[in-house]
Amino acid sequence: MHFKLSLMLAVVTATTLCAQGPETHAGGGPGDAALLRAEFGFANKVVTGAPYSAQAVTQFTQTLANGDHIQRTTTASVFRDSQGRMRTERSAAAMGSLSATGARAIVIHDPVAGVSYALDPANKTARSMMIPAARNRPAGDHVARQSERASASAKIEDLGTQVIQGVNAQGKRVTRVIPAGRVGNEKDIDIVTETWYSPDLQVVVMSKTSDPRFGDSVYQLNSINRAEPDPTLFVVPSDYTVTQGPRFGRRGAARVY
Repeated sequence: MHFKLSLMLAVVTATTLCAQGPETHAGGGPGDAALLRAEFGFANKVVTGAPYSAQAVTQFTQTLANGDHIQRTTTASVFRDSQGRMRTERSAAAMGSLSATGARAIVIHDPVAGVSYALDPANKTARSMMIPAARNRPAGDHVARQSERASASAKIEDLGTQVIQGVNAQGKRVTRVIPAGRVGNEKDIDIVTETWYSPDLQVVVMSKTSDPRFGDSVYQLNSINRAEPDPTLFVVPSDYTVTQGPRFGRRGAARVY
């Protein structure tokens, strides 16, 4: 149980990292997996001066061969302060066998200090995870390089600008084609991702992915509040016991020592 919970918390820590910046999502994937892909990335960029809190909702729909549908919705509370620290609170309801435990996954991600904490409220424990030093690059530099790589194998369309949940967002549609025979498929497979990114908040506020292999997923930030969150959200409570957990490598993957 403790090992599975720790693993789940490590995955949520990765999800926290991905909420920071935009990259081209040329592939896509089902449900929350979209959060862990290149679009949300592990850029470990520090976003300062743009605090917010919101509800991150992911809806996944898969259509079976018999016409039946499998639908899942997961919700997480996301907070970021002016220093760039983040907090994510997620129910473990979508984590398989952990769903019966009623566990919550709470992660505090501090790219400035170079550490994340996975909190277990039930046992009042926290596992610290060292992360790479934050990298500051010229605005748009990382996105430009990603777009160049994606353009070689994907069609990218500019969708203009619209207001989503009260913030201005820039949209794009990326279509990647898996040619017939590449993965045993008889016909071409089109994977389409529509992304809306807020330059002010420097986060993806909505993303839609359609992949015939897995289904359709929609990710959106709802109830966006631009006020400074409560500072206590970004520190481990004094009555928690802190132990050292996995450390993230250069590519964002957790490594255990």
